[in-house]
Amino acid sequence: MIATKILGLSKFFTKSKKIKIAILLLEVAILTYAYNNSKKEEKEKLELEKEKNNELLEKE
Repeated sequence: MIATKILGLSKFFTKSKKIKIAILLLEVAILTYAYNNSKKEEKEKLELEKEKNNELLEKE
């Protein structure tokens, strides 16, 4: 996982556990943000498809 690689790399730069935890928390925050954005985009796509389908049904 990316977290273990980052923690391994941070070992070379610092021995501080606090900094390592901060890096890990930052990574979790970024992953959470990306996950929420992808869910939002997926929801918007579904809504657009529903609207297109409704328009097609109304035309018929």
